[in-house]
Amino acid sequence: MEMPKPDDGVIARRQEIASALSQIVPGEGVIVDKDALRPYESDGLTAYRTLPLIVVLPETTEQVSQVLRYCHENTIKVVTSGAGTSLSGGALPLDDGIILGLGKFK
Repeated sequence: MEMPKPDDGVIARRQEIASALSQIVPGEGVIVDKDALRPYESDGLTAYRTLPLIVVLPETTEQVSQVLRYCHENTIKVVTSGAGTSLSGGALPLDDGIILGLGKFK
């Protein structure tokens, strides 16, 4: 499987993006540490692995809405992830995209 070429401009803005997303989802809701990103490097389809740019774990619909708005306005790719058990490859992480993890979502 060949994935799209990553957008180096988005990758270069990683810290800026993480900071902005931390304003929307405070506390431990934004993951940027490489070791902490490892559980999100694949879904159940483990043949493809890459670390996502950032993982965001919103807890409310308002946070989800604000994260999606920010990403849309800043041309940042978003992949949603539930339990990470998919074998279809539908929730594969992207080097230049965030994982919108729904593990904390109520």
